[in-house]
Order: sequence, then C-alpha cells, then structure tokens
Amino acid sequence: MNILVVNWTWYPSGGDWTYVENMVTLYQQKGHQVIPFSMKDERNYPSDYADYFIENIDYKKIKYSLTTGIKVVTNSIYSAQAQKNLERLLSDVKIDFAHINVIHHYITPVILKVLKEKGIPIIWTLHEYTPICPESTFISHGQVCERCFGGAFYNCITHTCKKGSYLASAVAALENYVHNYLDYYAYVDHFICPSVFLYNKFKAFNFHTDKLVQLYHGYNYTEINNALAAPKNTHERYIVFVGRIEKIKGVHTVLKAMQQCPDIPLLIIGTGTQEAGLKQFKQENNLNNVTFLGKKNQQETLQIINNAQFLICAAEWYEVLGFTVVEAMALGKPVIGSAIGAIPEMVIDNQTGLLFEPGNASQLANLVKMLYNNPDKIGQMGIEARQHINKLINTEKHYEGLQKLIPAL
Repeated sequence: MNILVVNWTWYPSGGDWTYVENMVTLYQQKGHQVIPFSMKDERNYPSDYADYFIENIDYKKIKYSLTTGIKVVTNSIYSAQAQKNLERLLSDVKIDFAHINVIHHYITPVILKVLKEKGIPIIWTLHEYTPICPESTFISHGQVCERCFGGAFYNCITHTCKKGSYLASAVAALENYVHNYLDYYAYVDHFICPSVFLYNKFKAFNFHTDKLVQLYHGYNYTEINNALAAPKNTHERYIVFVGRIEKIKGVHTVLKAMQQCPDIPLLIIGTGTQEAGLKQFKQENNLNNVTFLGKKNQQETLQIINNAQFLICAAEWYEVLGFTVVEAMALGKPVIGSAIGAIPEMVIDNQTGLLFEPGNASQLANLVKMLYNNPDKIGQMGIEARQHINKLINTEKHYEGLQKLIPAL
C-alpha cells in the first residue's frame, strides 16, 4: 500500500516525531511505501516528495499586529497552499490511506476534505488537544483549564490563554470555531487516542465519540537495546530529568525539590524558554548538585538515562504519552512521575515507580530521597517498569490495532 503520512515536521521535533518515525519504519518493514506530506525545513530528512511540502511557517518569529494577525488567522485556518500541493500530489501518486498526525496551524484540516473527496480512508493519531482546546494543552497562565468545555472557545480570548495575547488567543479561538463549523473532523474515519486519559478527555468533550479508538503507541526498541548492551558507568550515582525546559514540564518544581536534596546529583537534558531563568535560580540558590546538559541526541540521552538511578517526570499538564518515560522504563529505570494525564498509566505507584501531586516540590523531594537511598527498591521497580512498558507500548499490538481499522494493512 501507498500510505500518506502527514506531520507538521519531517525532522525530530518532539514526541510526535518519535511516533511518526517509528510508524514510518513499521510501515516500511511491513512492505508498504510511505509518502510524506509536511512543511519545508532545512532540518527535514531527505524525501523524494519534498517538492510537494508547503512553505515553512515559524509562528515563534511572528510579531503580531493587525496585518500579520489577519494573515496568520487565514493560514492557520485554511492553508490554500496545503490544499493545492496535496491535490497535486494525489494526482501524481496513488494513495491507499492517510495517517494524519500534527497538522493544526500549519497544514490545517482543509486537507481532510481533499482526501475524503478522493475516497481515501483517514486515521488521525491525536498528539495534543487542539480540537477541544484552542491553546492545545489545557493550560492557561500556568494552570490547568477546561473553560472551553462544550465549544465555549471564546474563553481562550477572555483569559488570553495563548501566549498571554488577546490577538494570538483570538486567532486560536477563531480557528476552532471555523473548523467545527465547517465540520472538517467529520471526514476522519478514526481518531487514535494514545492513552486512556486522552480517550476519556475527548469523549467527555463529546468529540466524535463514535470515531475515537484507544490504542497505545508502538515503539522501536532497537536503540534501547543498543544502550542496554553498552558498558555501564557504575562509578557515579545520579538521577535525571529529560524534556523541554518549560513551565508545563515542571522543571521549576524539580529544582525546588532538589534544594531539599543537596547530596543527590541531578542531570537535566533539554532546552526551552525557561532555561536561562532556571539556571539563574540554580546559581542564586547554590544548587551545585544540579547540572544542565543542554540538548543531546537520542543515543547520548539513552546512555545518560541508562546510567542513572531513575528518571523524574514532573509534568504539570495533561501529558498525552511521554516517550521519555517509555524510554526510561524500557531501560529498566523506575520513574518518579506526577499524577496527571497519562503518566499514571505507565508509572504504577509503588510498582514501576512513584507518583506525586503535580507541583508539590516537598512531596517530590521526599520521594527522591527515599528512592535514591534504597538501591534494592530501585532495582526491583526497574525490573517491573521494563516488563510493564514492553507490554503496554508494543509495536505489534499497535499494528494489529491499526489493521482492525484499515483491514488492507
């Protein structure tokens, strides 16, 4: 089969790309051909279909004004270029079915109509909450927010949820109103929900409940196995945090917890908008046990996790399904995770790790000290963590689930 895989990037850009890359590999291993449709970027992996990609849009560099706002809202709701380029691609290449990933604001749901008019089956893996939350994360000014329940997207504007800006929030809210009015989502045959939490949230918001399918991601464990086979560093003990350095990832909570654990070394892998501020916090509070390592490639990251005692996942938003947690557990590492979103589906309290209240630095500190000083517990939890995650996040199970939706697979 010729499978159209659509995503806003065609290069490593986060958890969504981890899934996309794994699916591309899986489809190819099963004898299918993958045809990508994405956005042009110098970081993209090479593709014979790059000429069909849409021009690059970088919203982070856009300075909002009335003129740019009108242009942004037009492109984020309805990408005429995506429609035109996809129609050209479909006229040149026979597509048997389409697998959609992250497309909001860039490629836009207009492509769903194009695909359906060609009679192409569509599945969409949901990586975030944009169809039911204009801000995408259910976070407003650092706090969990569900005010838009029932399609009341105007709350995004009145509470300036998007970037703290009325204009950016208006663009996001209008995008949701228009997409719902045009009913683009009705063209999708099945929405894949990577966790029970996300499935229940979309169901509670009454989002195409008859098309929601709960199916955990698959994962290619080749690099995990390579990391496990590499020599381990047994000379130093440390714990690790991996992720974007942003408020919703809870890095500030981790640093506050580490103030209470001065003798426990923490390595932080990742970059983000809060990096400078948290480095200043470290300096002002003499957190000599905390080291910022910056961005690392996958192989380096896995090796650092493999040599760690355990990983901290301190998310303060409705985490969809963190691949960092998957990777740590697959390496046989327990995880201390916040009890929010899909994290408790992976981190089973006192079995594969420990759970704490999101944002509770004191509780986190106590758990860190307790687990760090109990090597036997670390070892036993690590064994159970690996067994649990290998059963939960399983490529063959994922593919079997897709075959039920697309029998021709």
